Amino acid sequence: MRYLWEVLLEAKEEGIPEERLRFYHDGGSSAYLEIAIPFINETELGEEREIAVNTYCRFYDIFRNLFQPELRDYPQLRKKLTNVILHMLAGNDIRRGMTREEYYKKLLASDLDAGAFGEKAWKVFSSMGKEEKGILMSGWLRSCRTGSSLAIFIDLVHGLIEDSIVYHNNDRPDEILIYTRLKKTGELEERLGFLMEMFLDIRYRAEVFYEYHFGIIGVGETMQIGGIAIC
Repeated sequence: MRYLWEVLLEAKEEGIPEERLRFYHDGGSSAYLEIAIPFINETELGEEREIAVNTYCRFYDIFRNLFQPELRDYPQLRKKLTNVILHMLAGNDIRRGMTREEYYKKLLASDLDAGAFGEKAWKVFSSMGKEEKGILMSGWLRSCRTGSSLAIFIDLVHGLIEDSIVYHNNDRPDEILIYTRLKKTGELEERLGFLMEMFLDIRYRAEVFYEYHFGIIGVGETMQIGGIAIC
């Protein structure tokens, strides 16, 4: 971590409430580093809750009168004021660096967390990790911009269902076959059902194969006895 905004993002990642972080002025650190940390490549906060900040690195005009060498009065007031100001500056950094798409993703995530799209959507979204949520929301925004798309659905299945393959039958254009090497579980079935309900056009009929691949004539790997599904 080298910048103020990285501290807030890392705190969110580690589940540390922002109000538990305390920023303080450190005038003795390197002039080229904003965050004074023991190791330059440190990426986790761990037990650290008080963060030393070189306020002169980017914010000299704001803090120059608060920490003049001859100034000795009101040390606690200046310390608290510095913490409040640095929290505000870190928040401004994050908001300015957020793209429009990231902003829309944040709104979408809030709606999903609030159950605006139903209990199933909330349950599936809650079970996802951070990277999976990003994949889902990217696909969702693409769908909002372009409308229902088989390509978006296939990308989401590949991104959110491990070891999966989606087949589009050329002879039967409305038929979709989905295979995953994973065993069938309630959570996996619910996730696939959610993706089909939300992103697969109603004209398609989808069939899902778990663990065992269906046989494809001419492809030996799919024609093994005891390891083939009948469709």
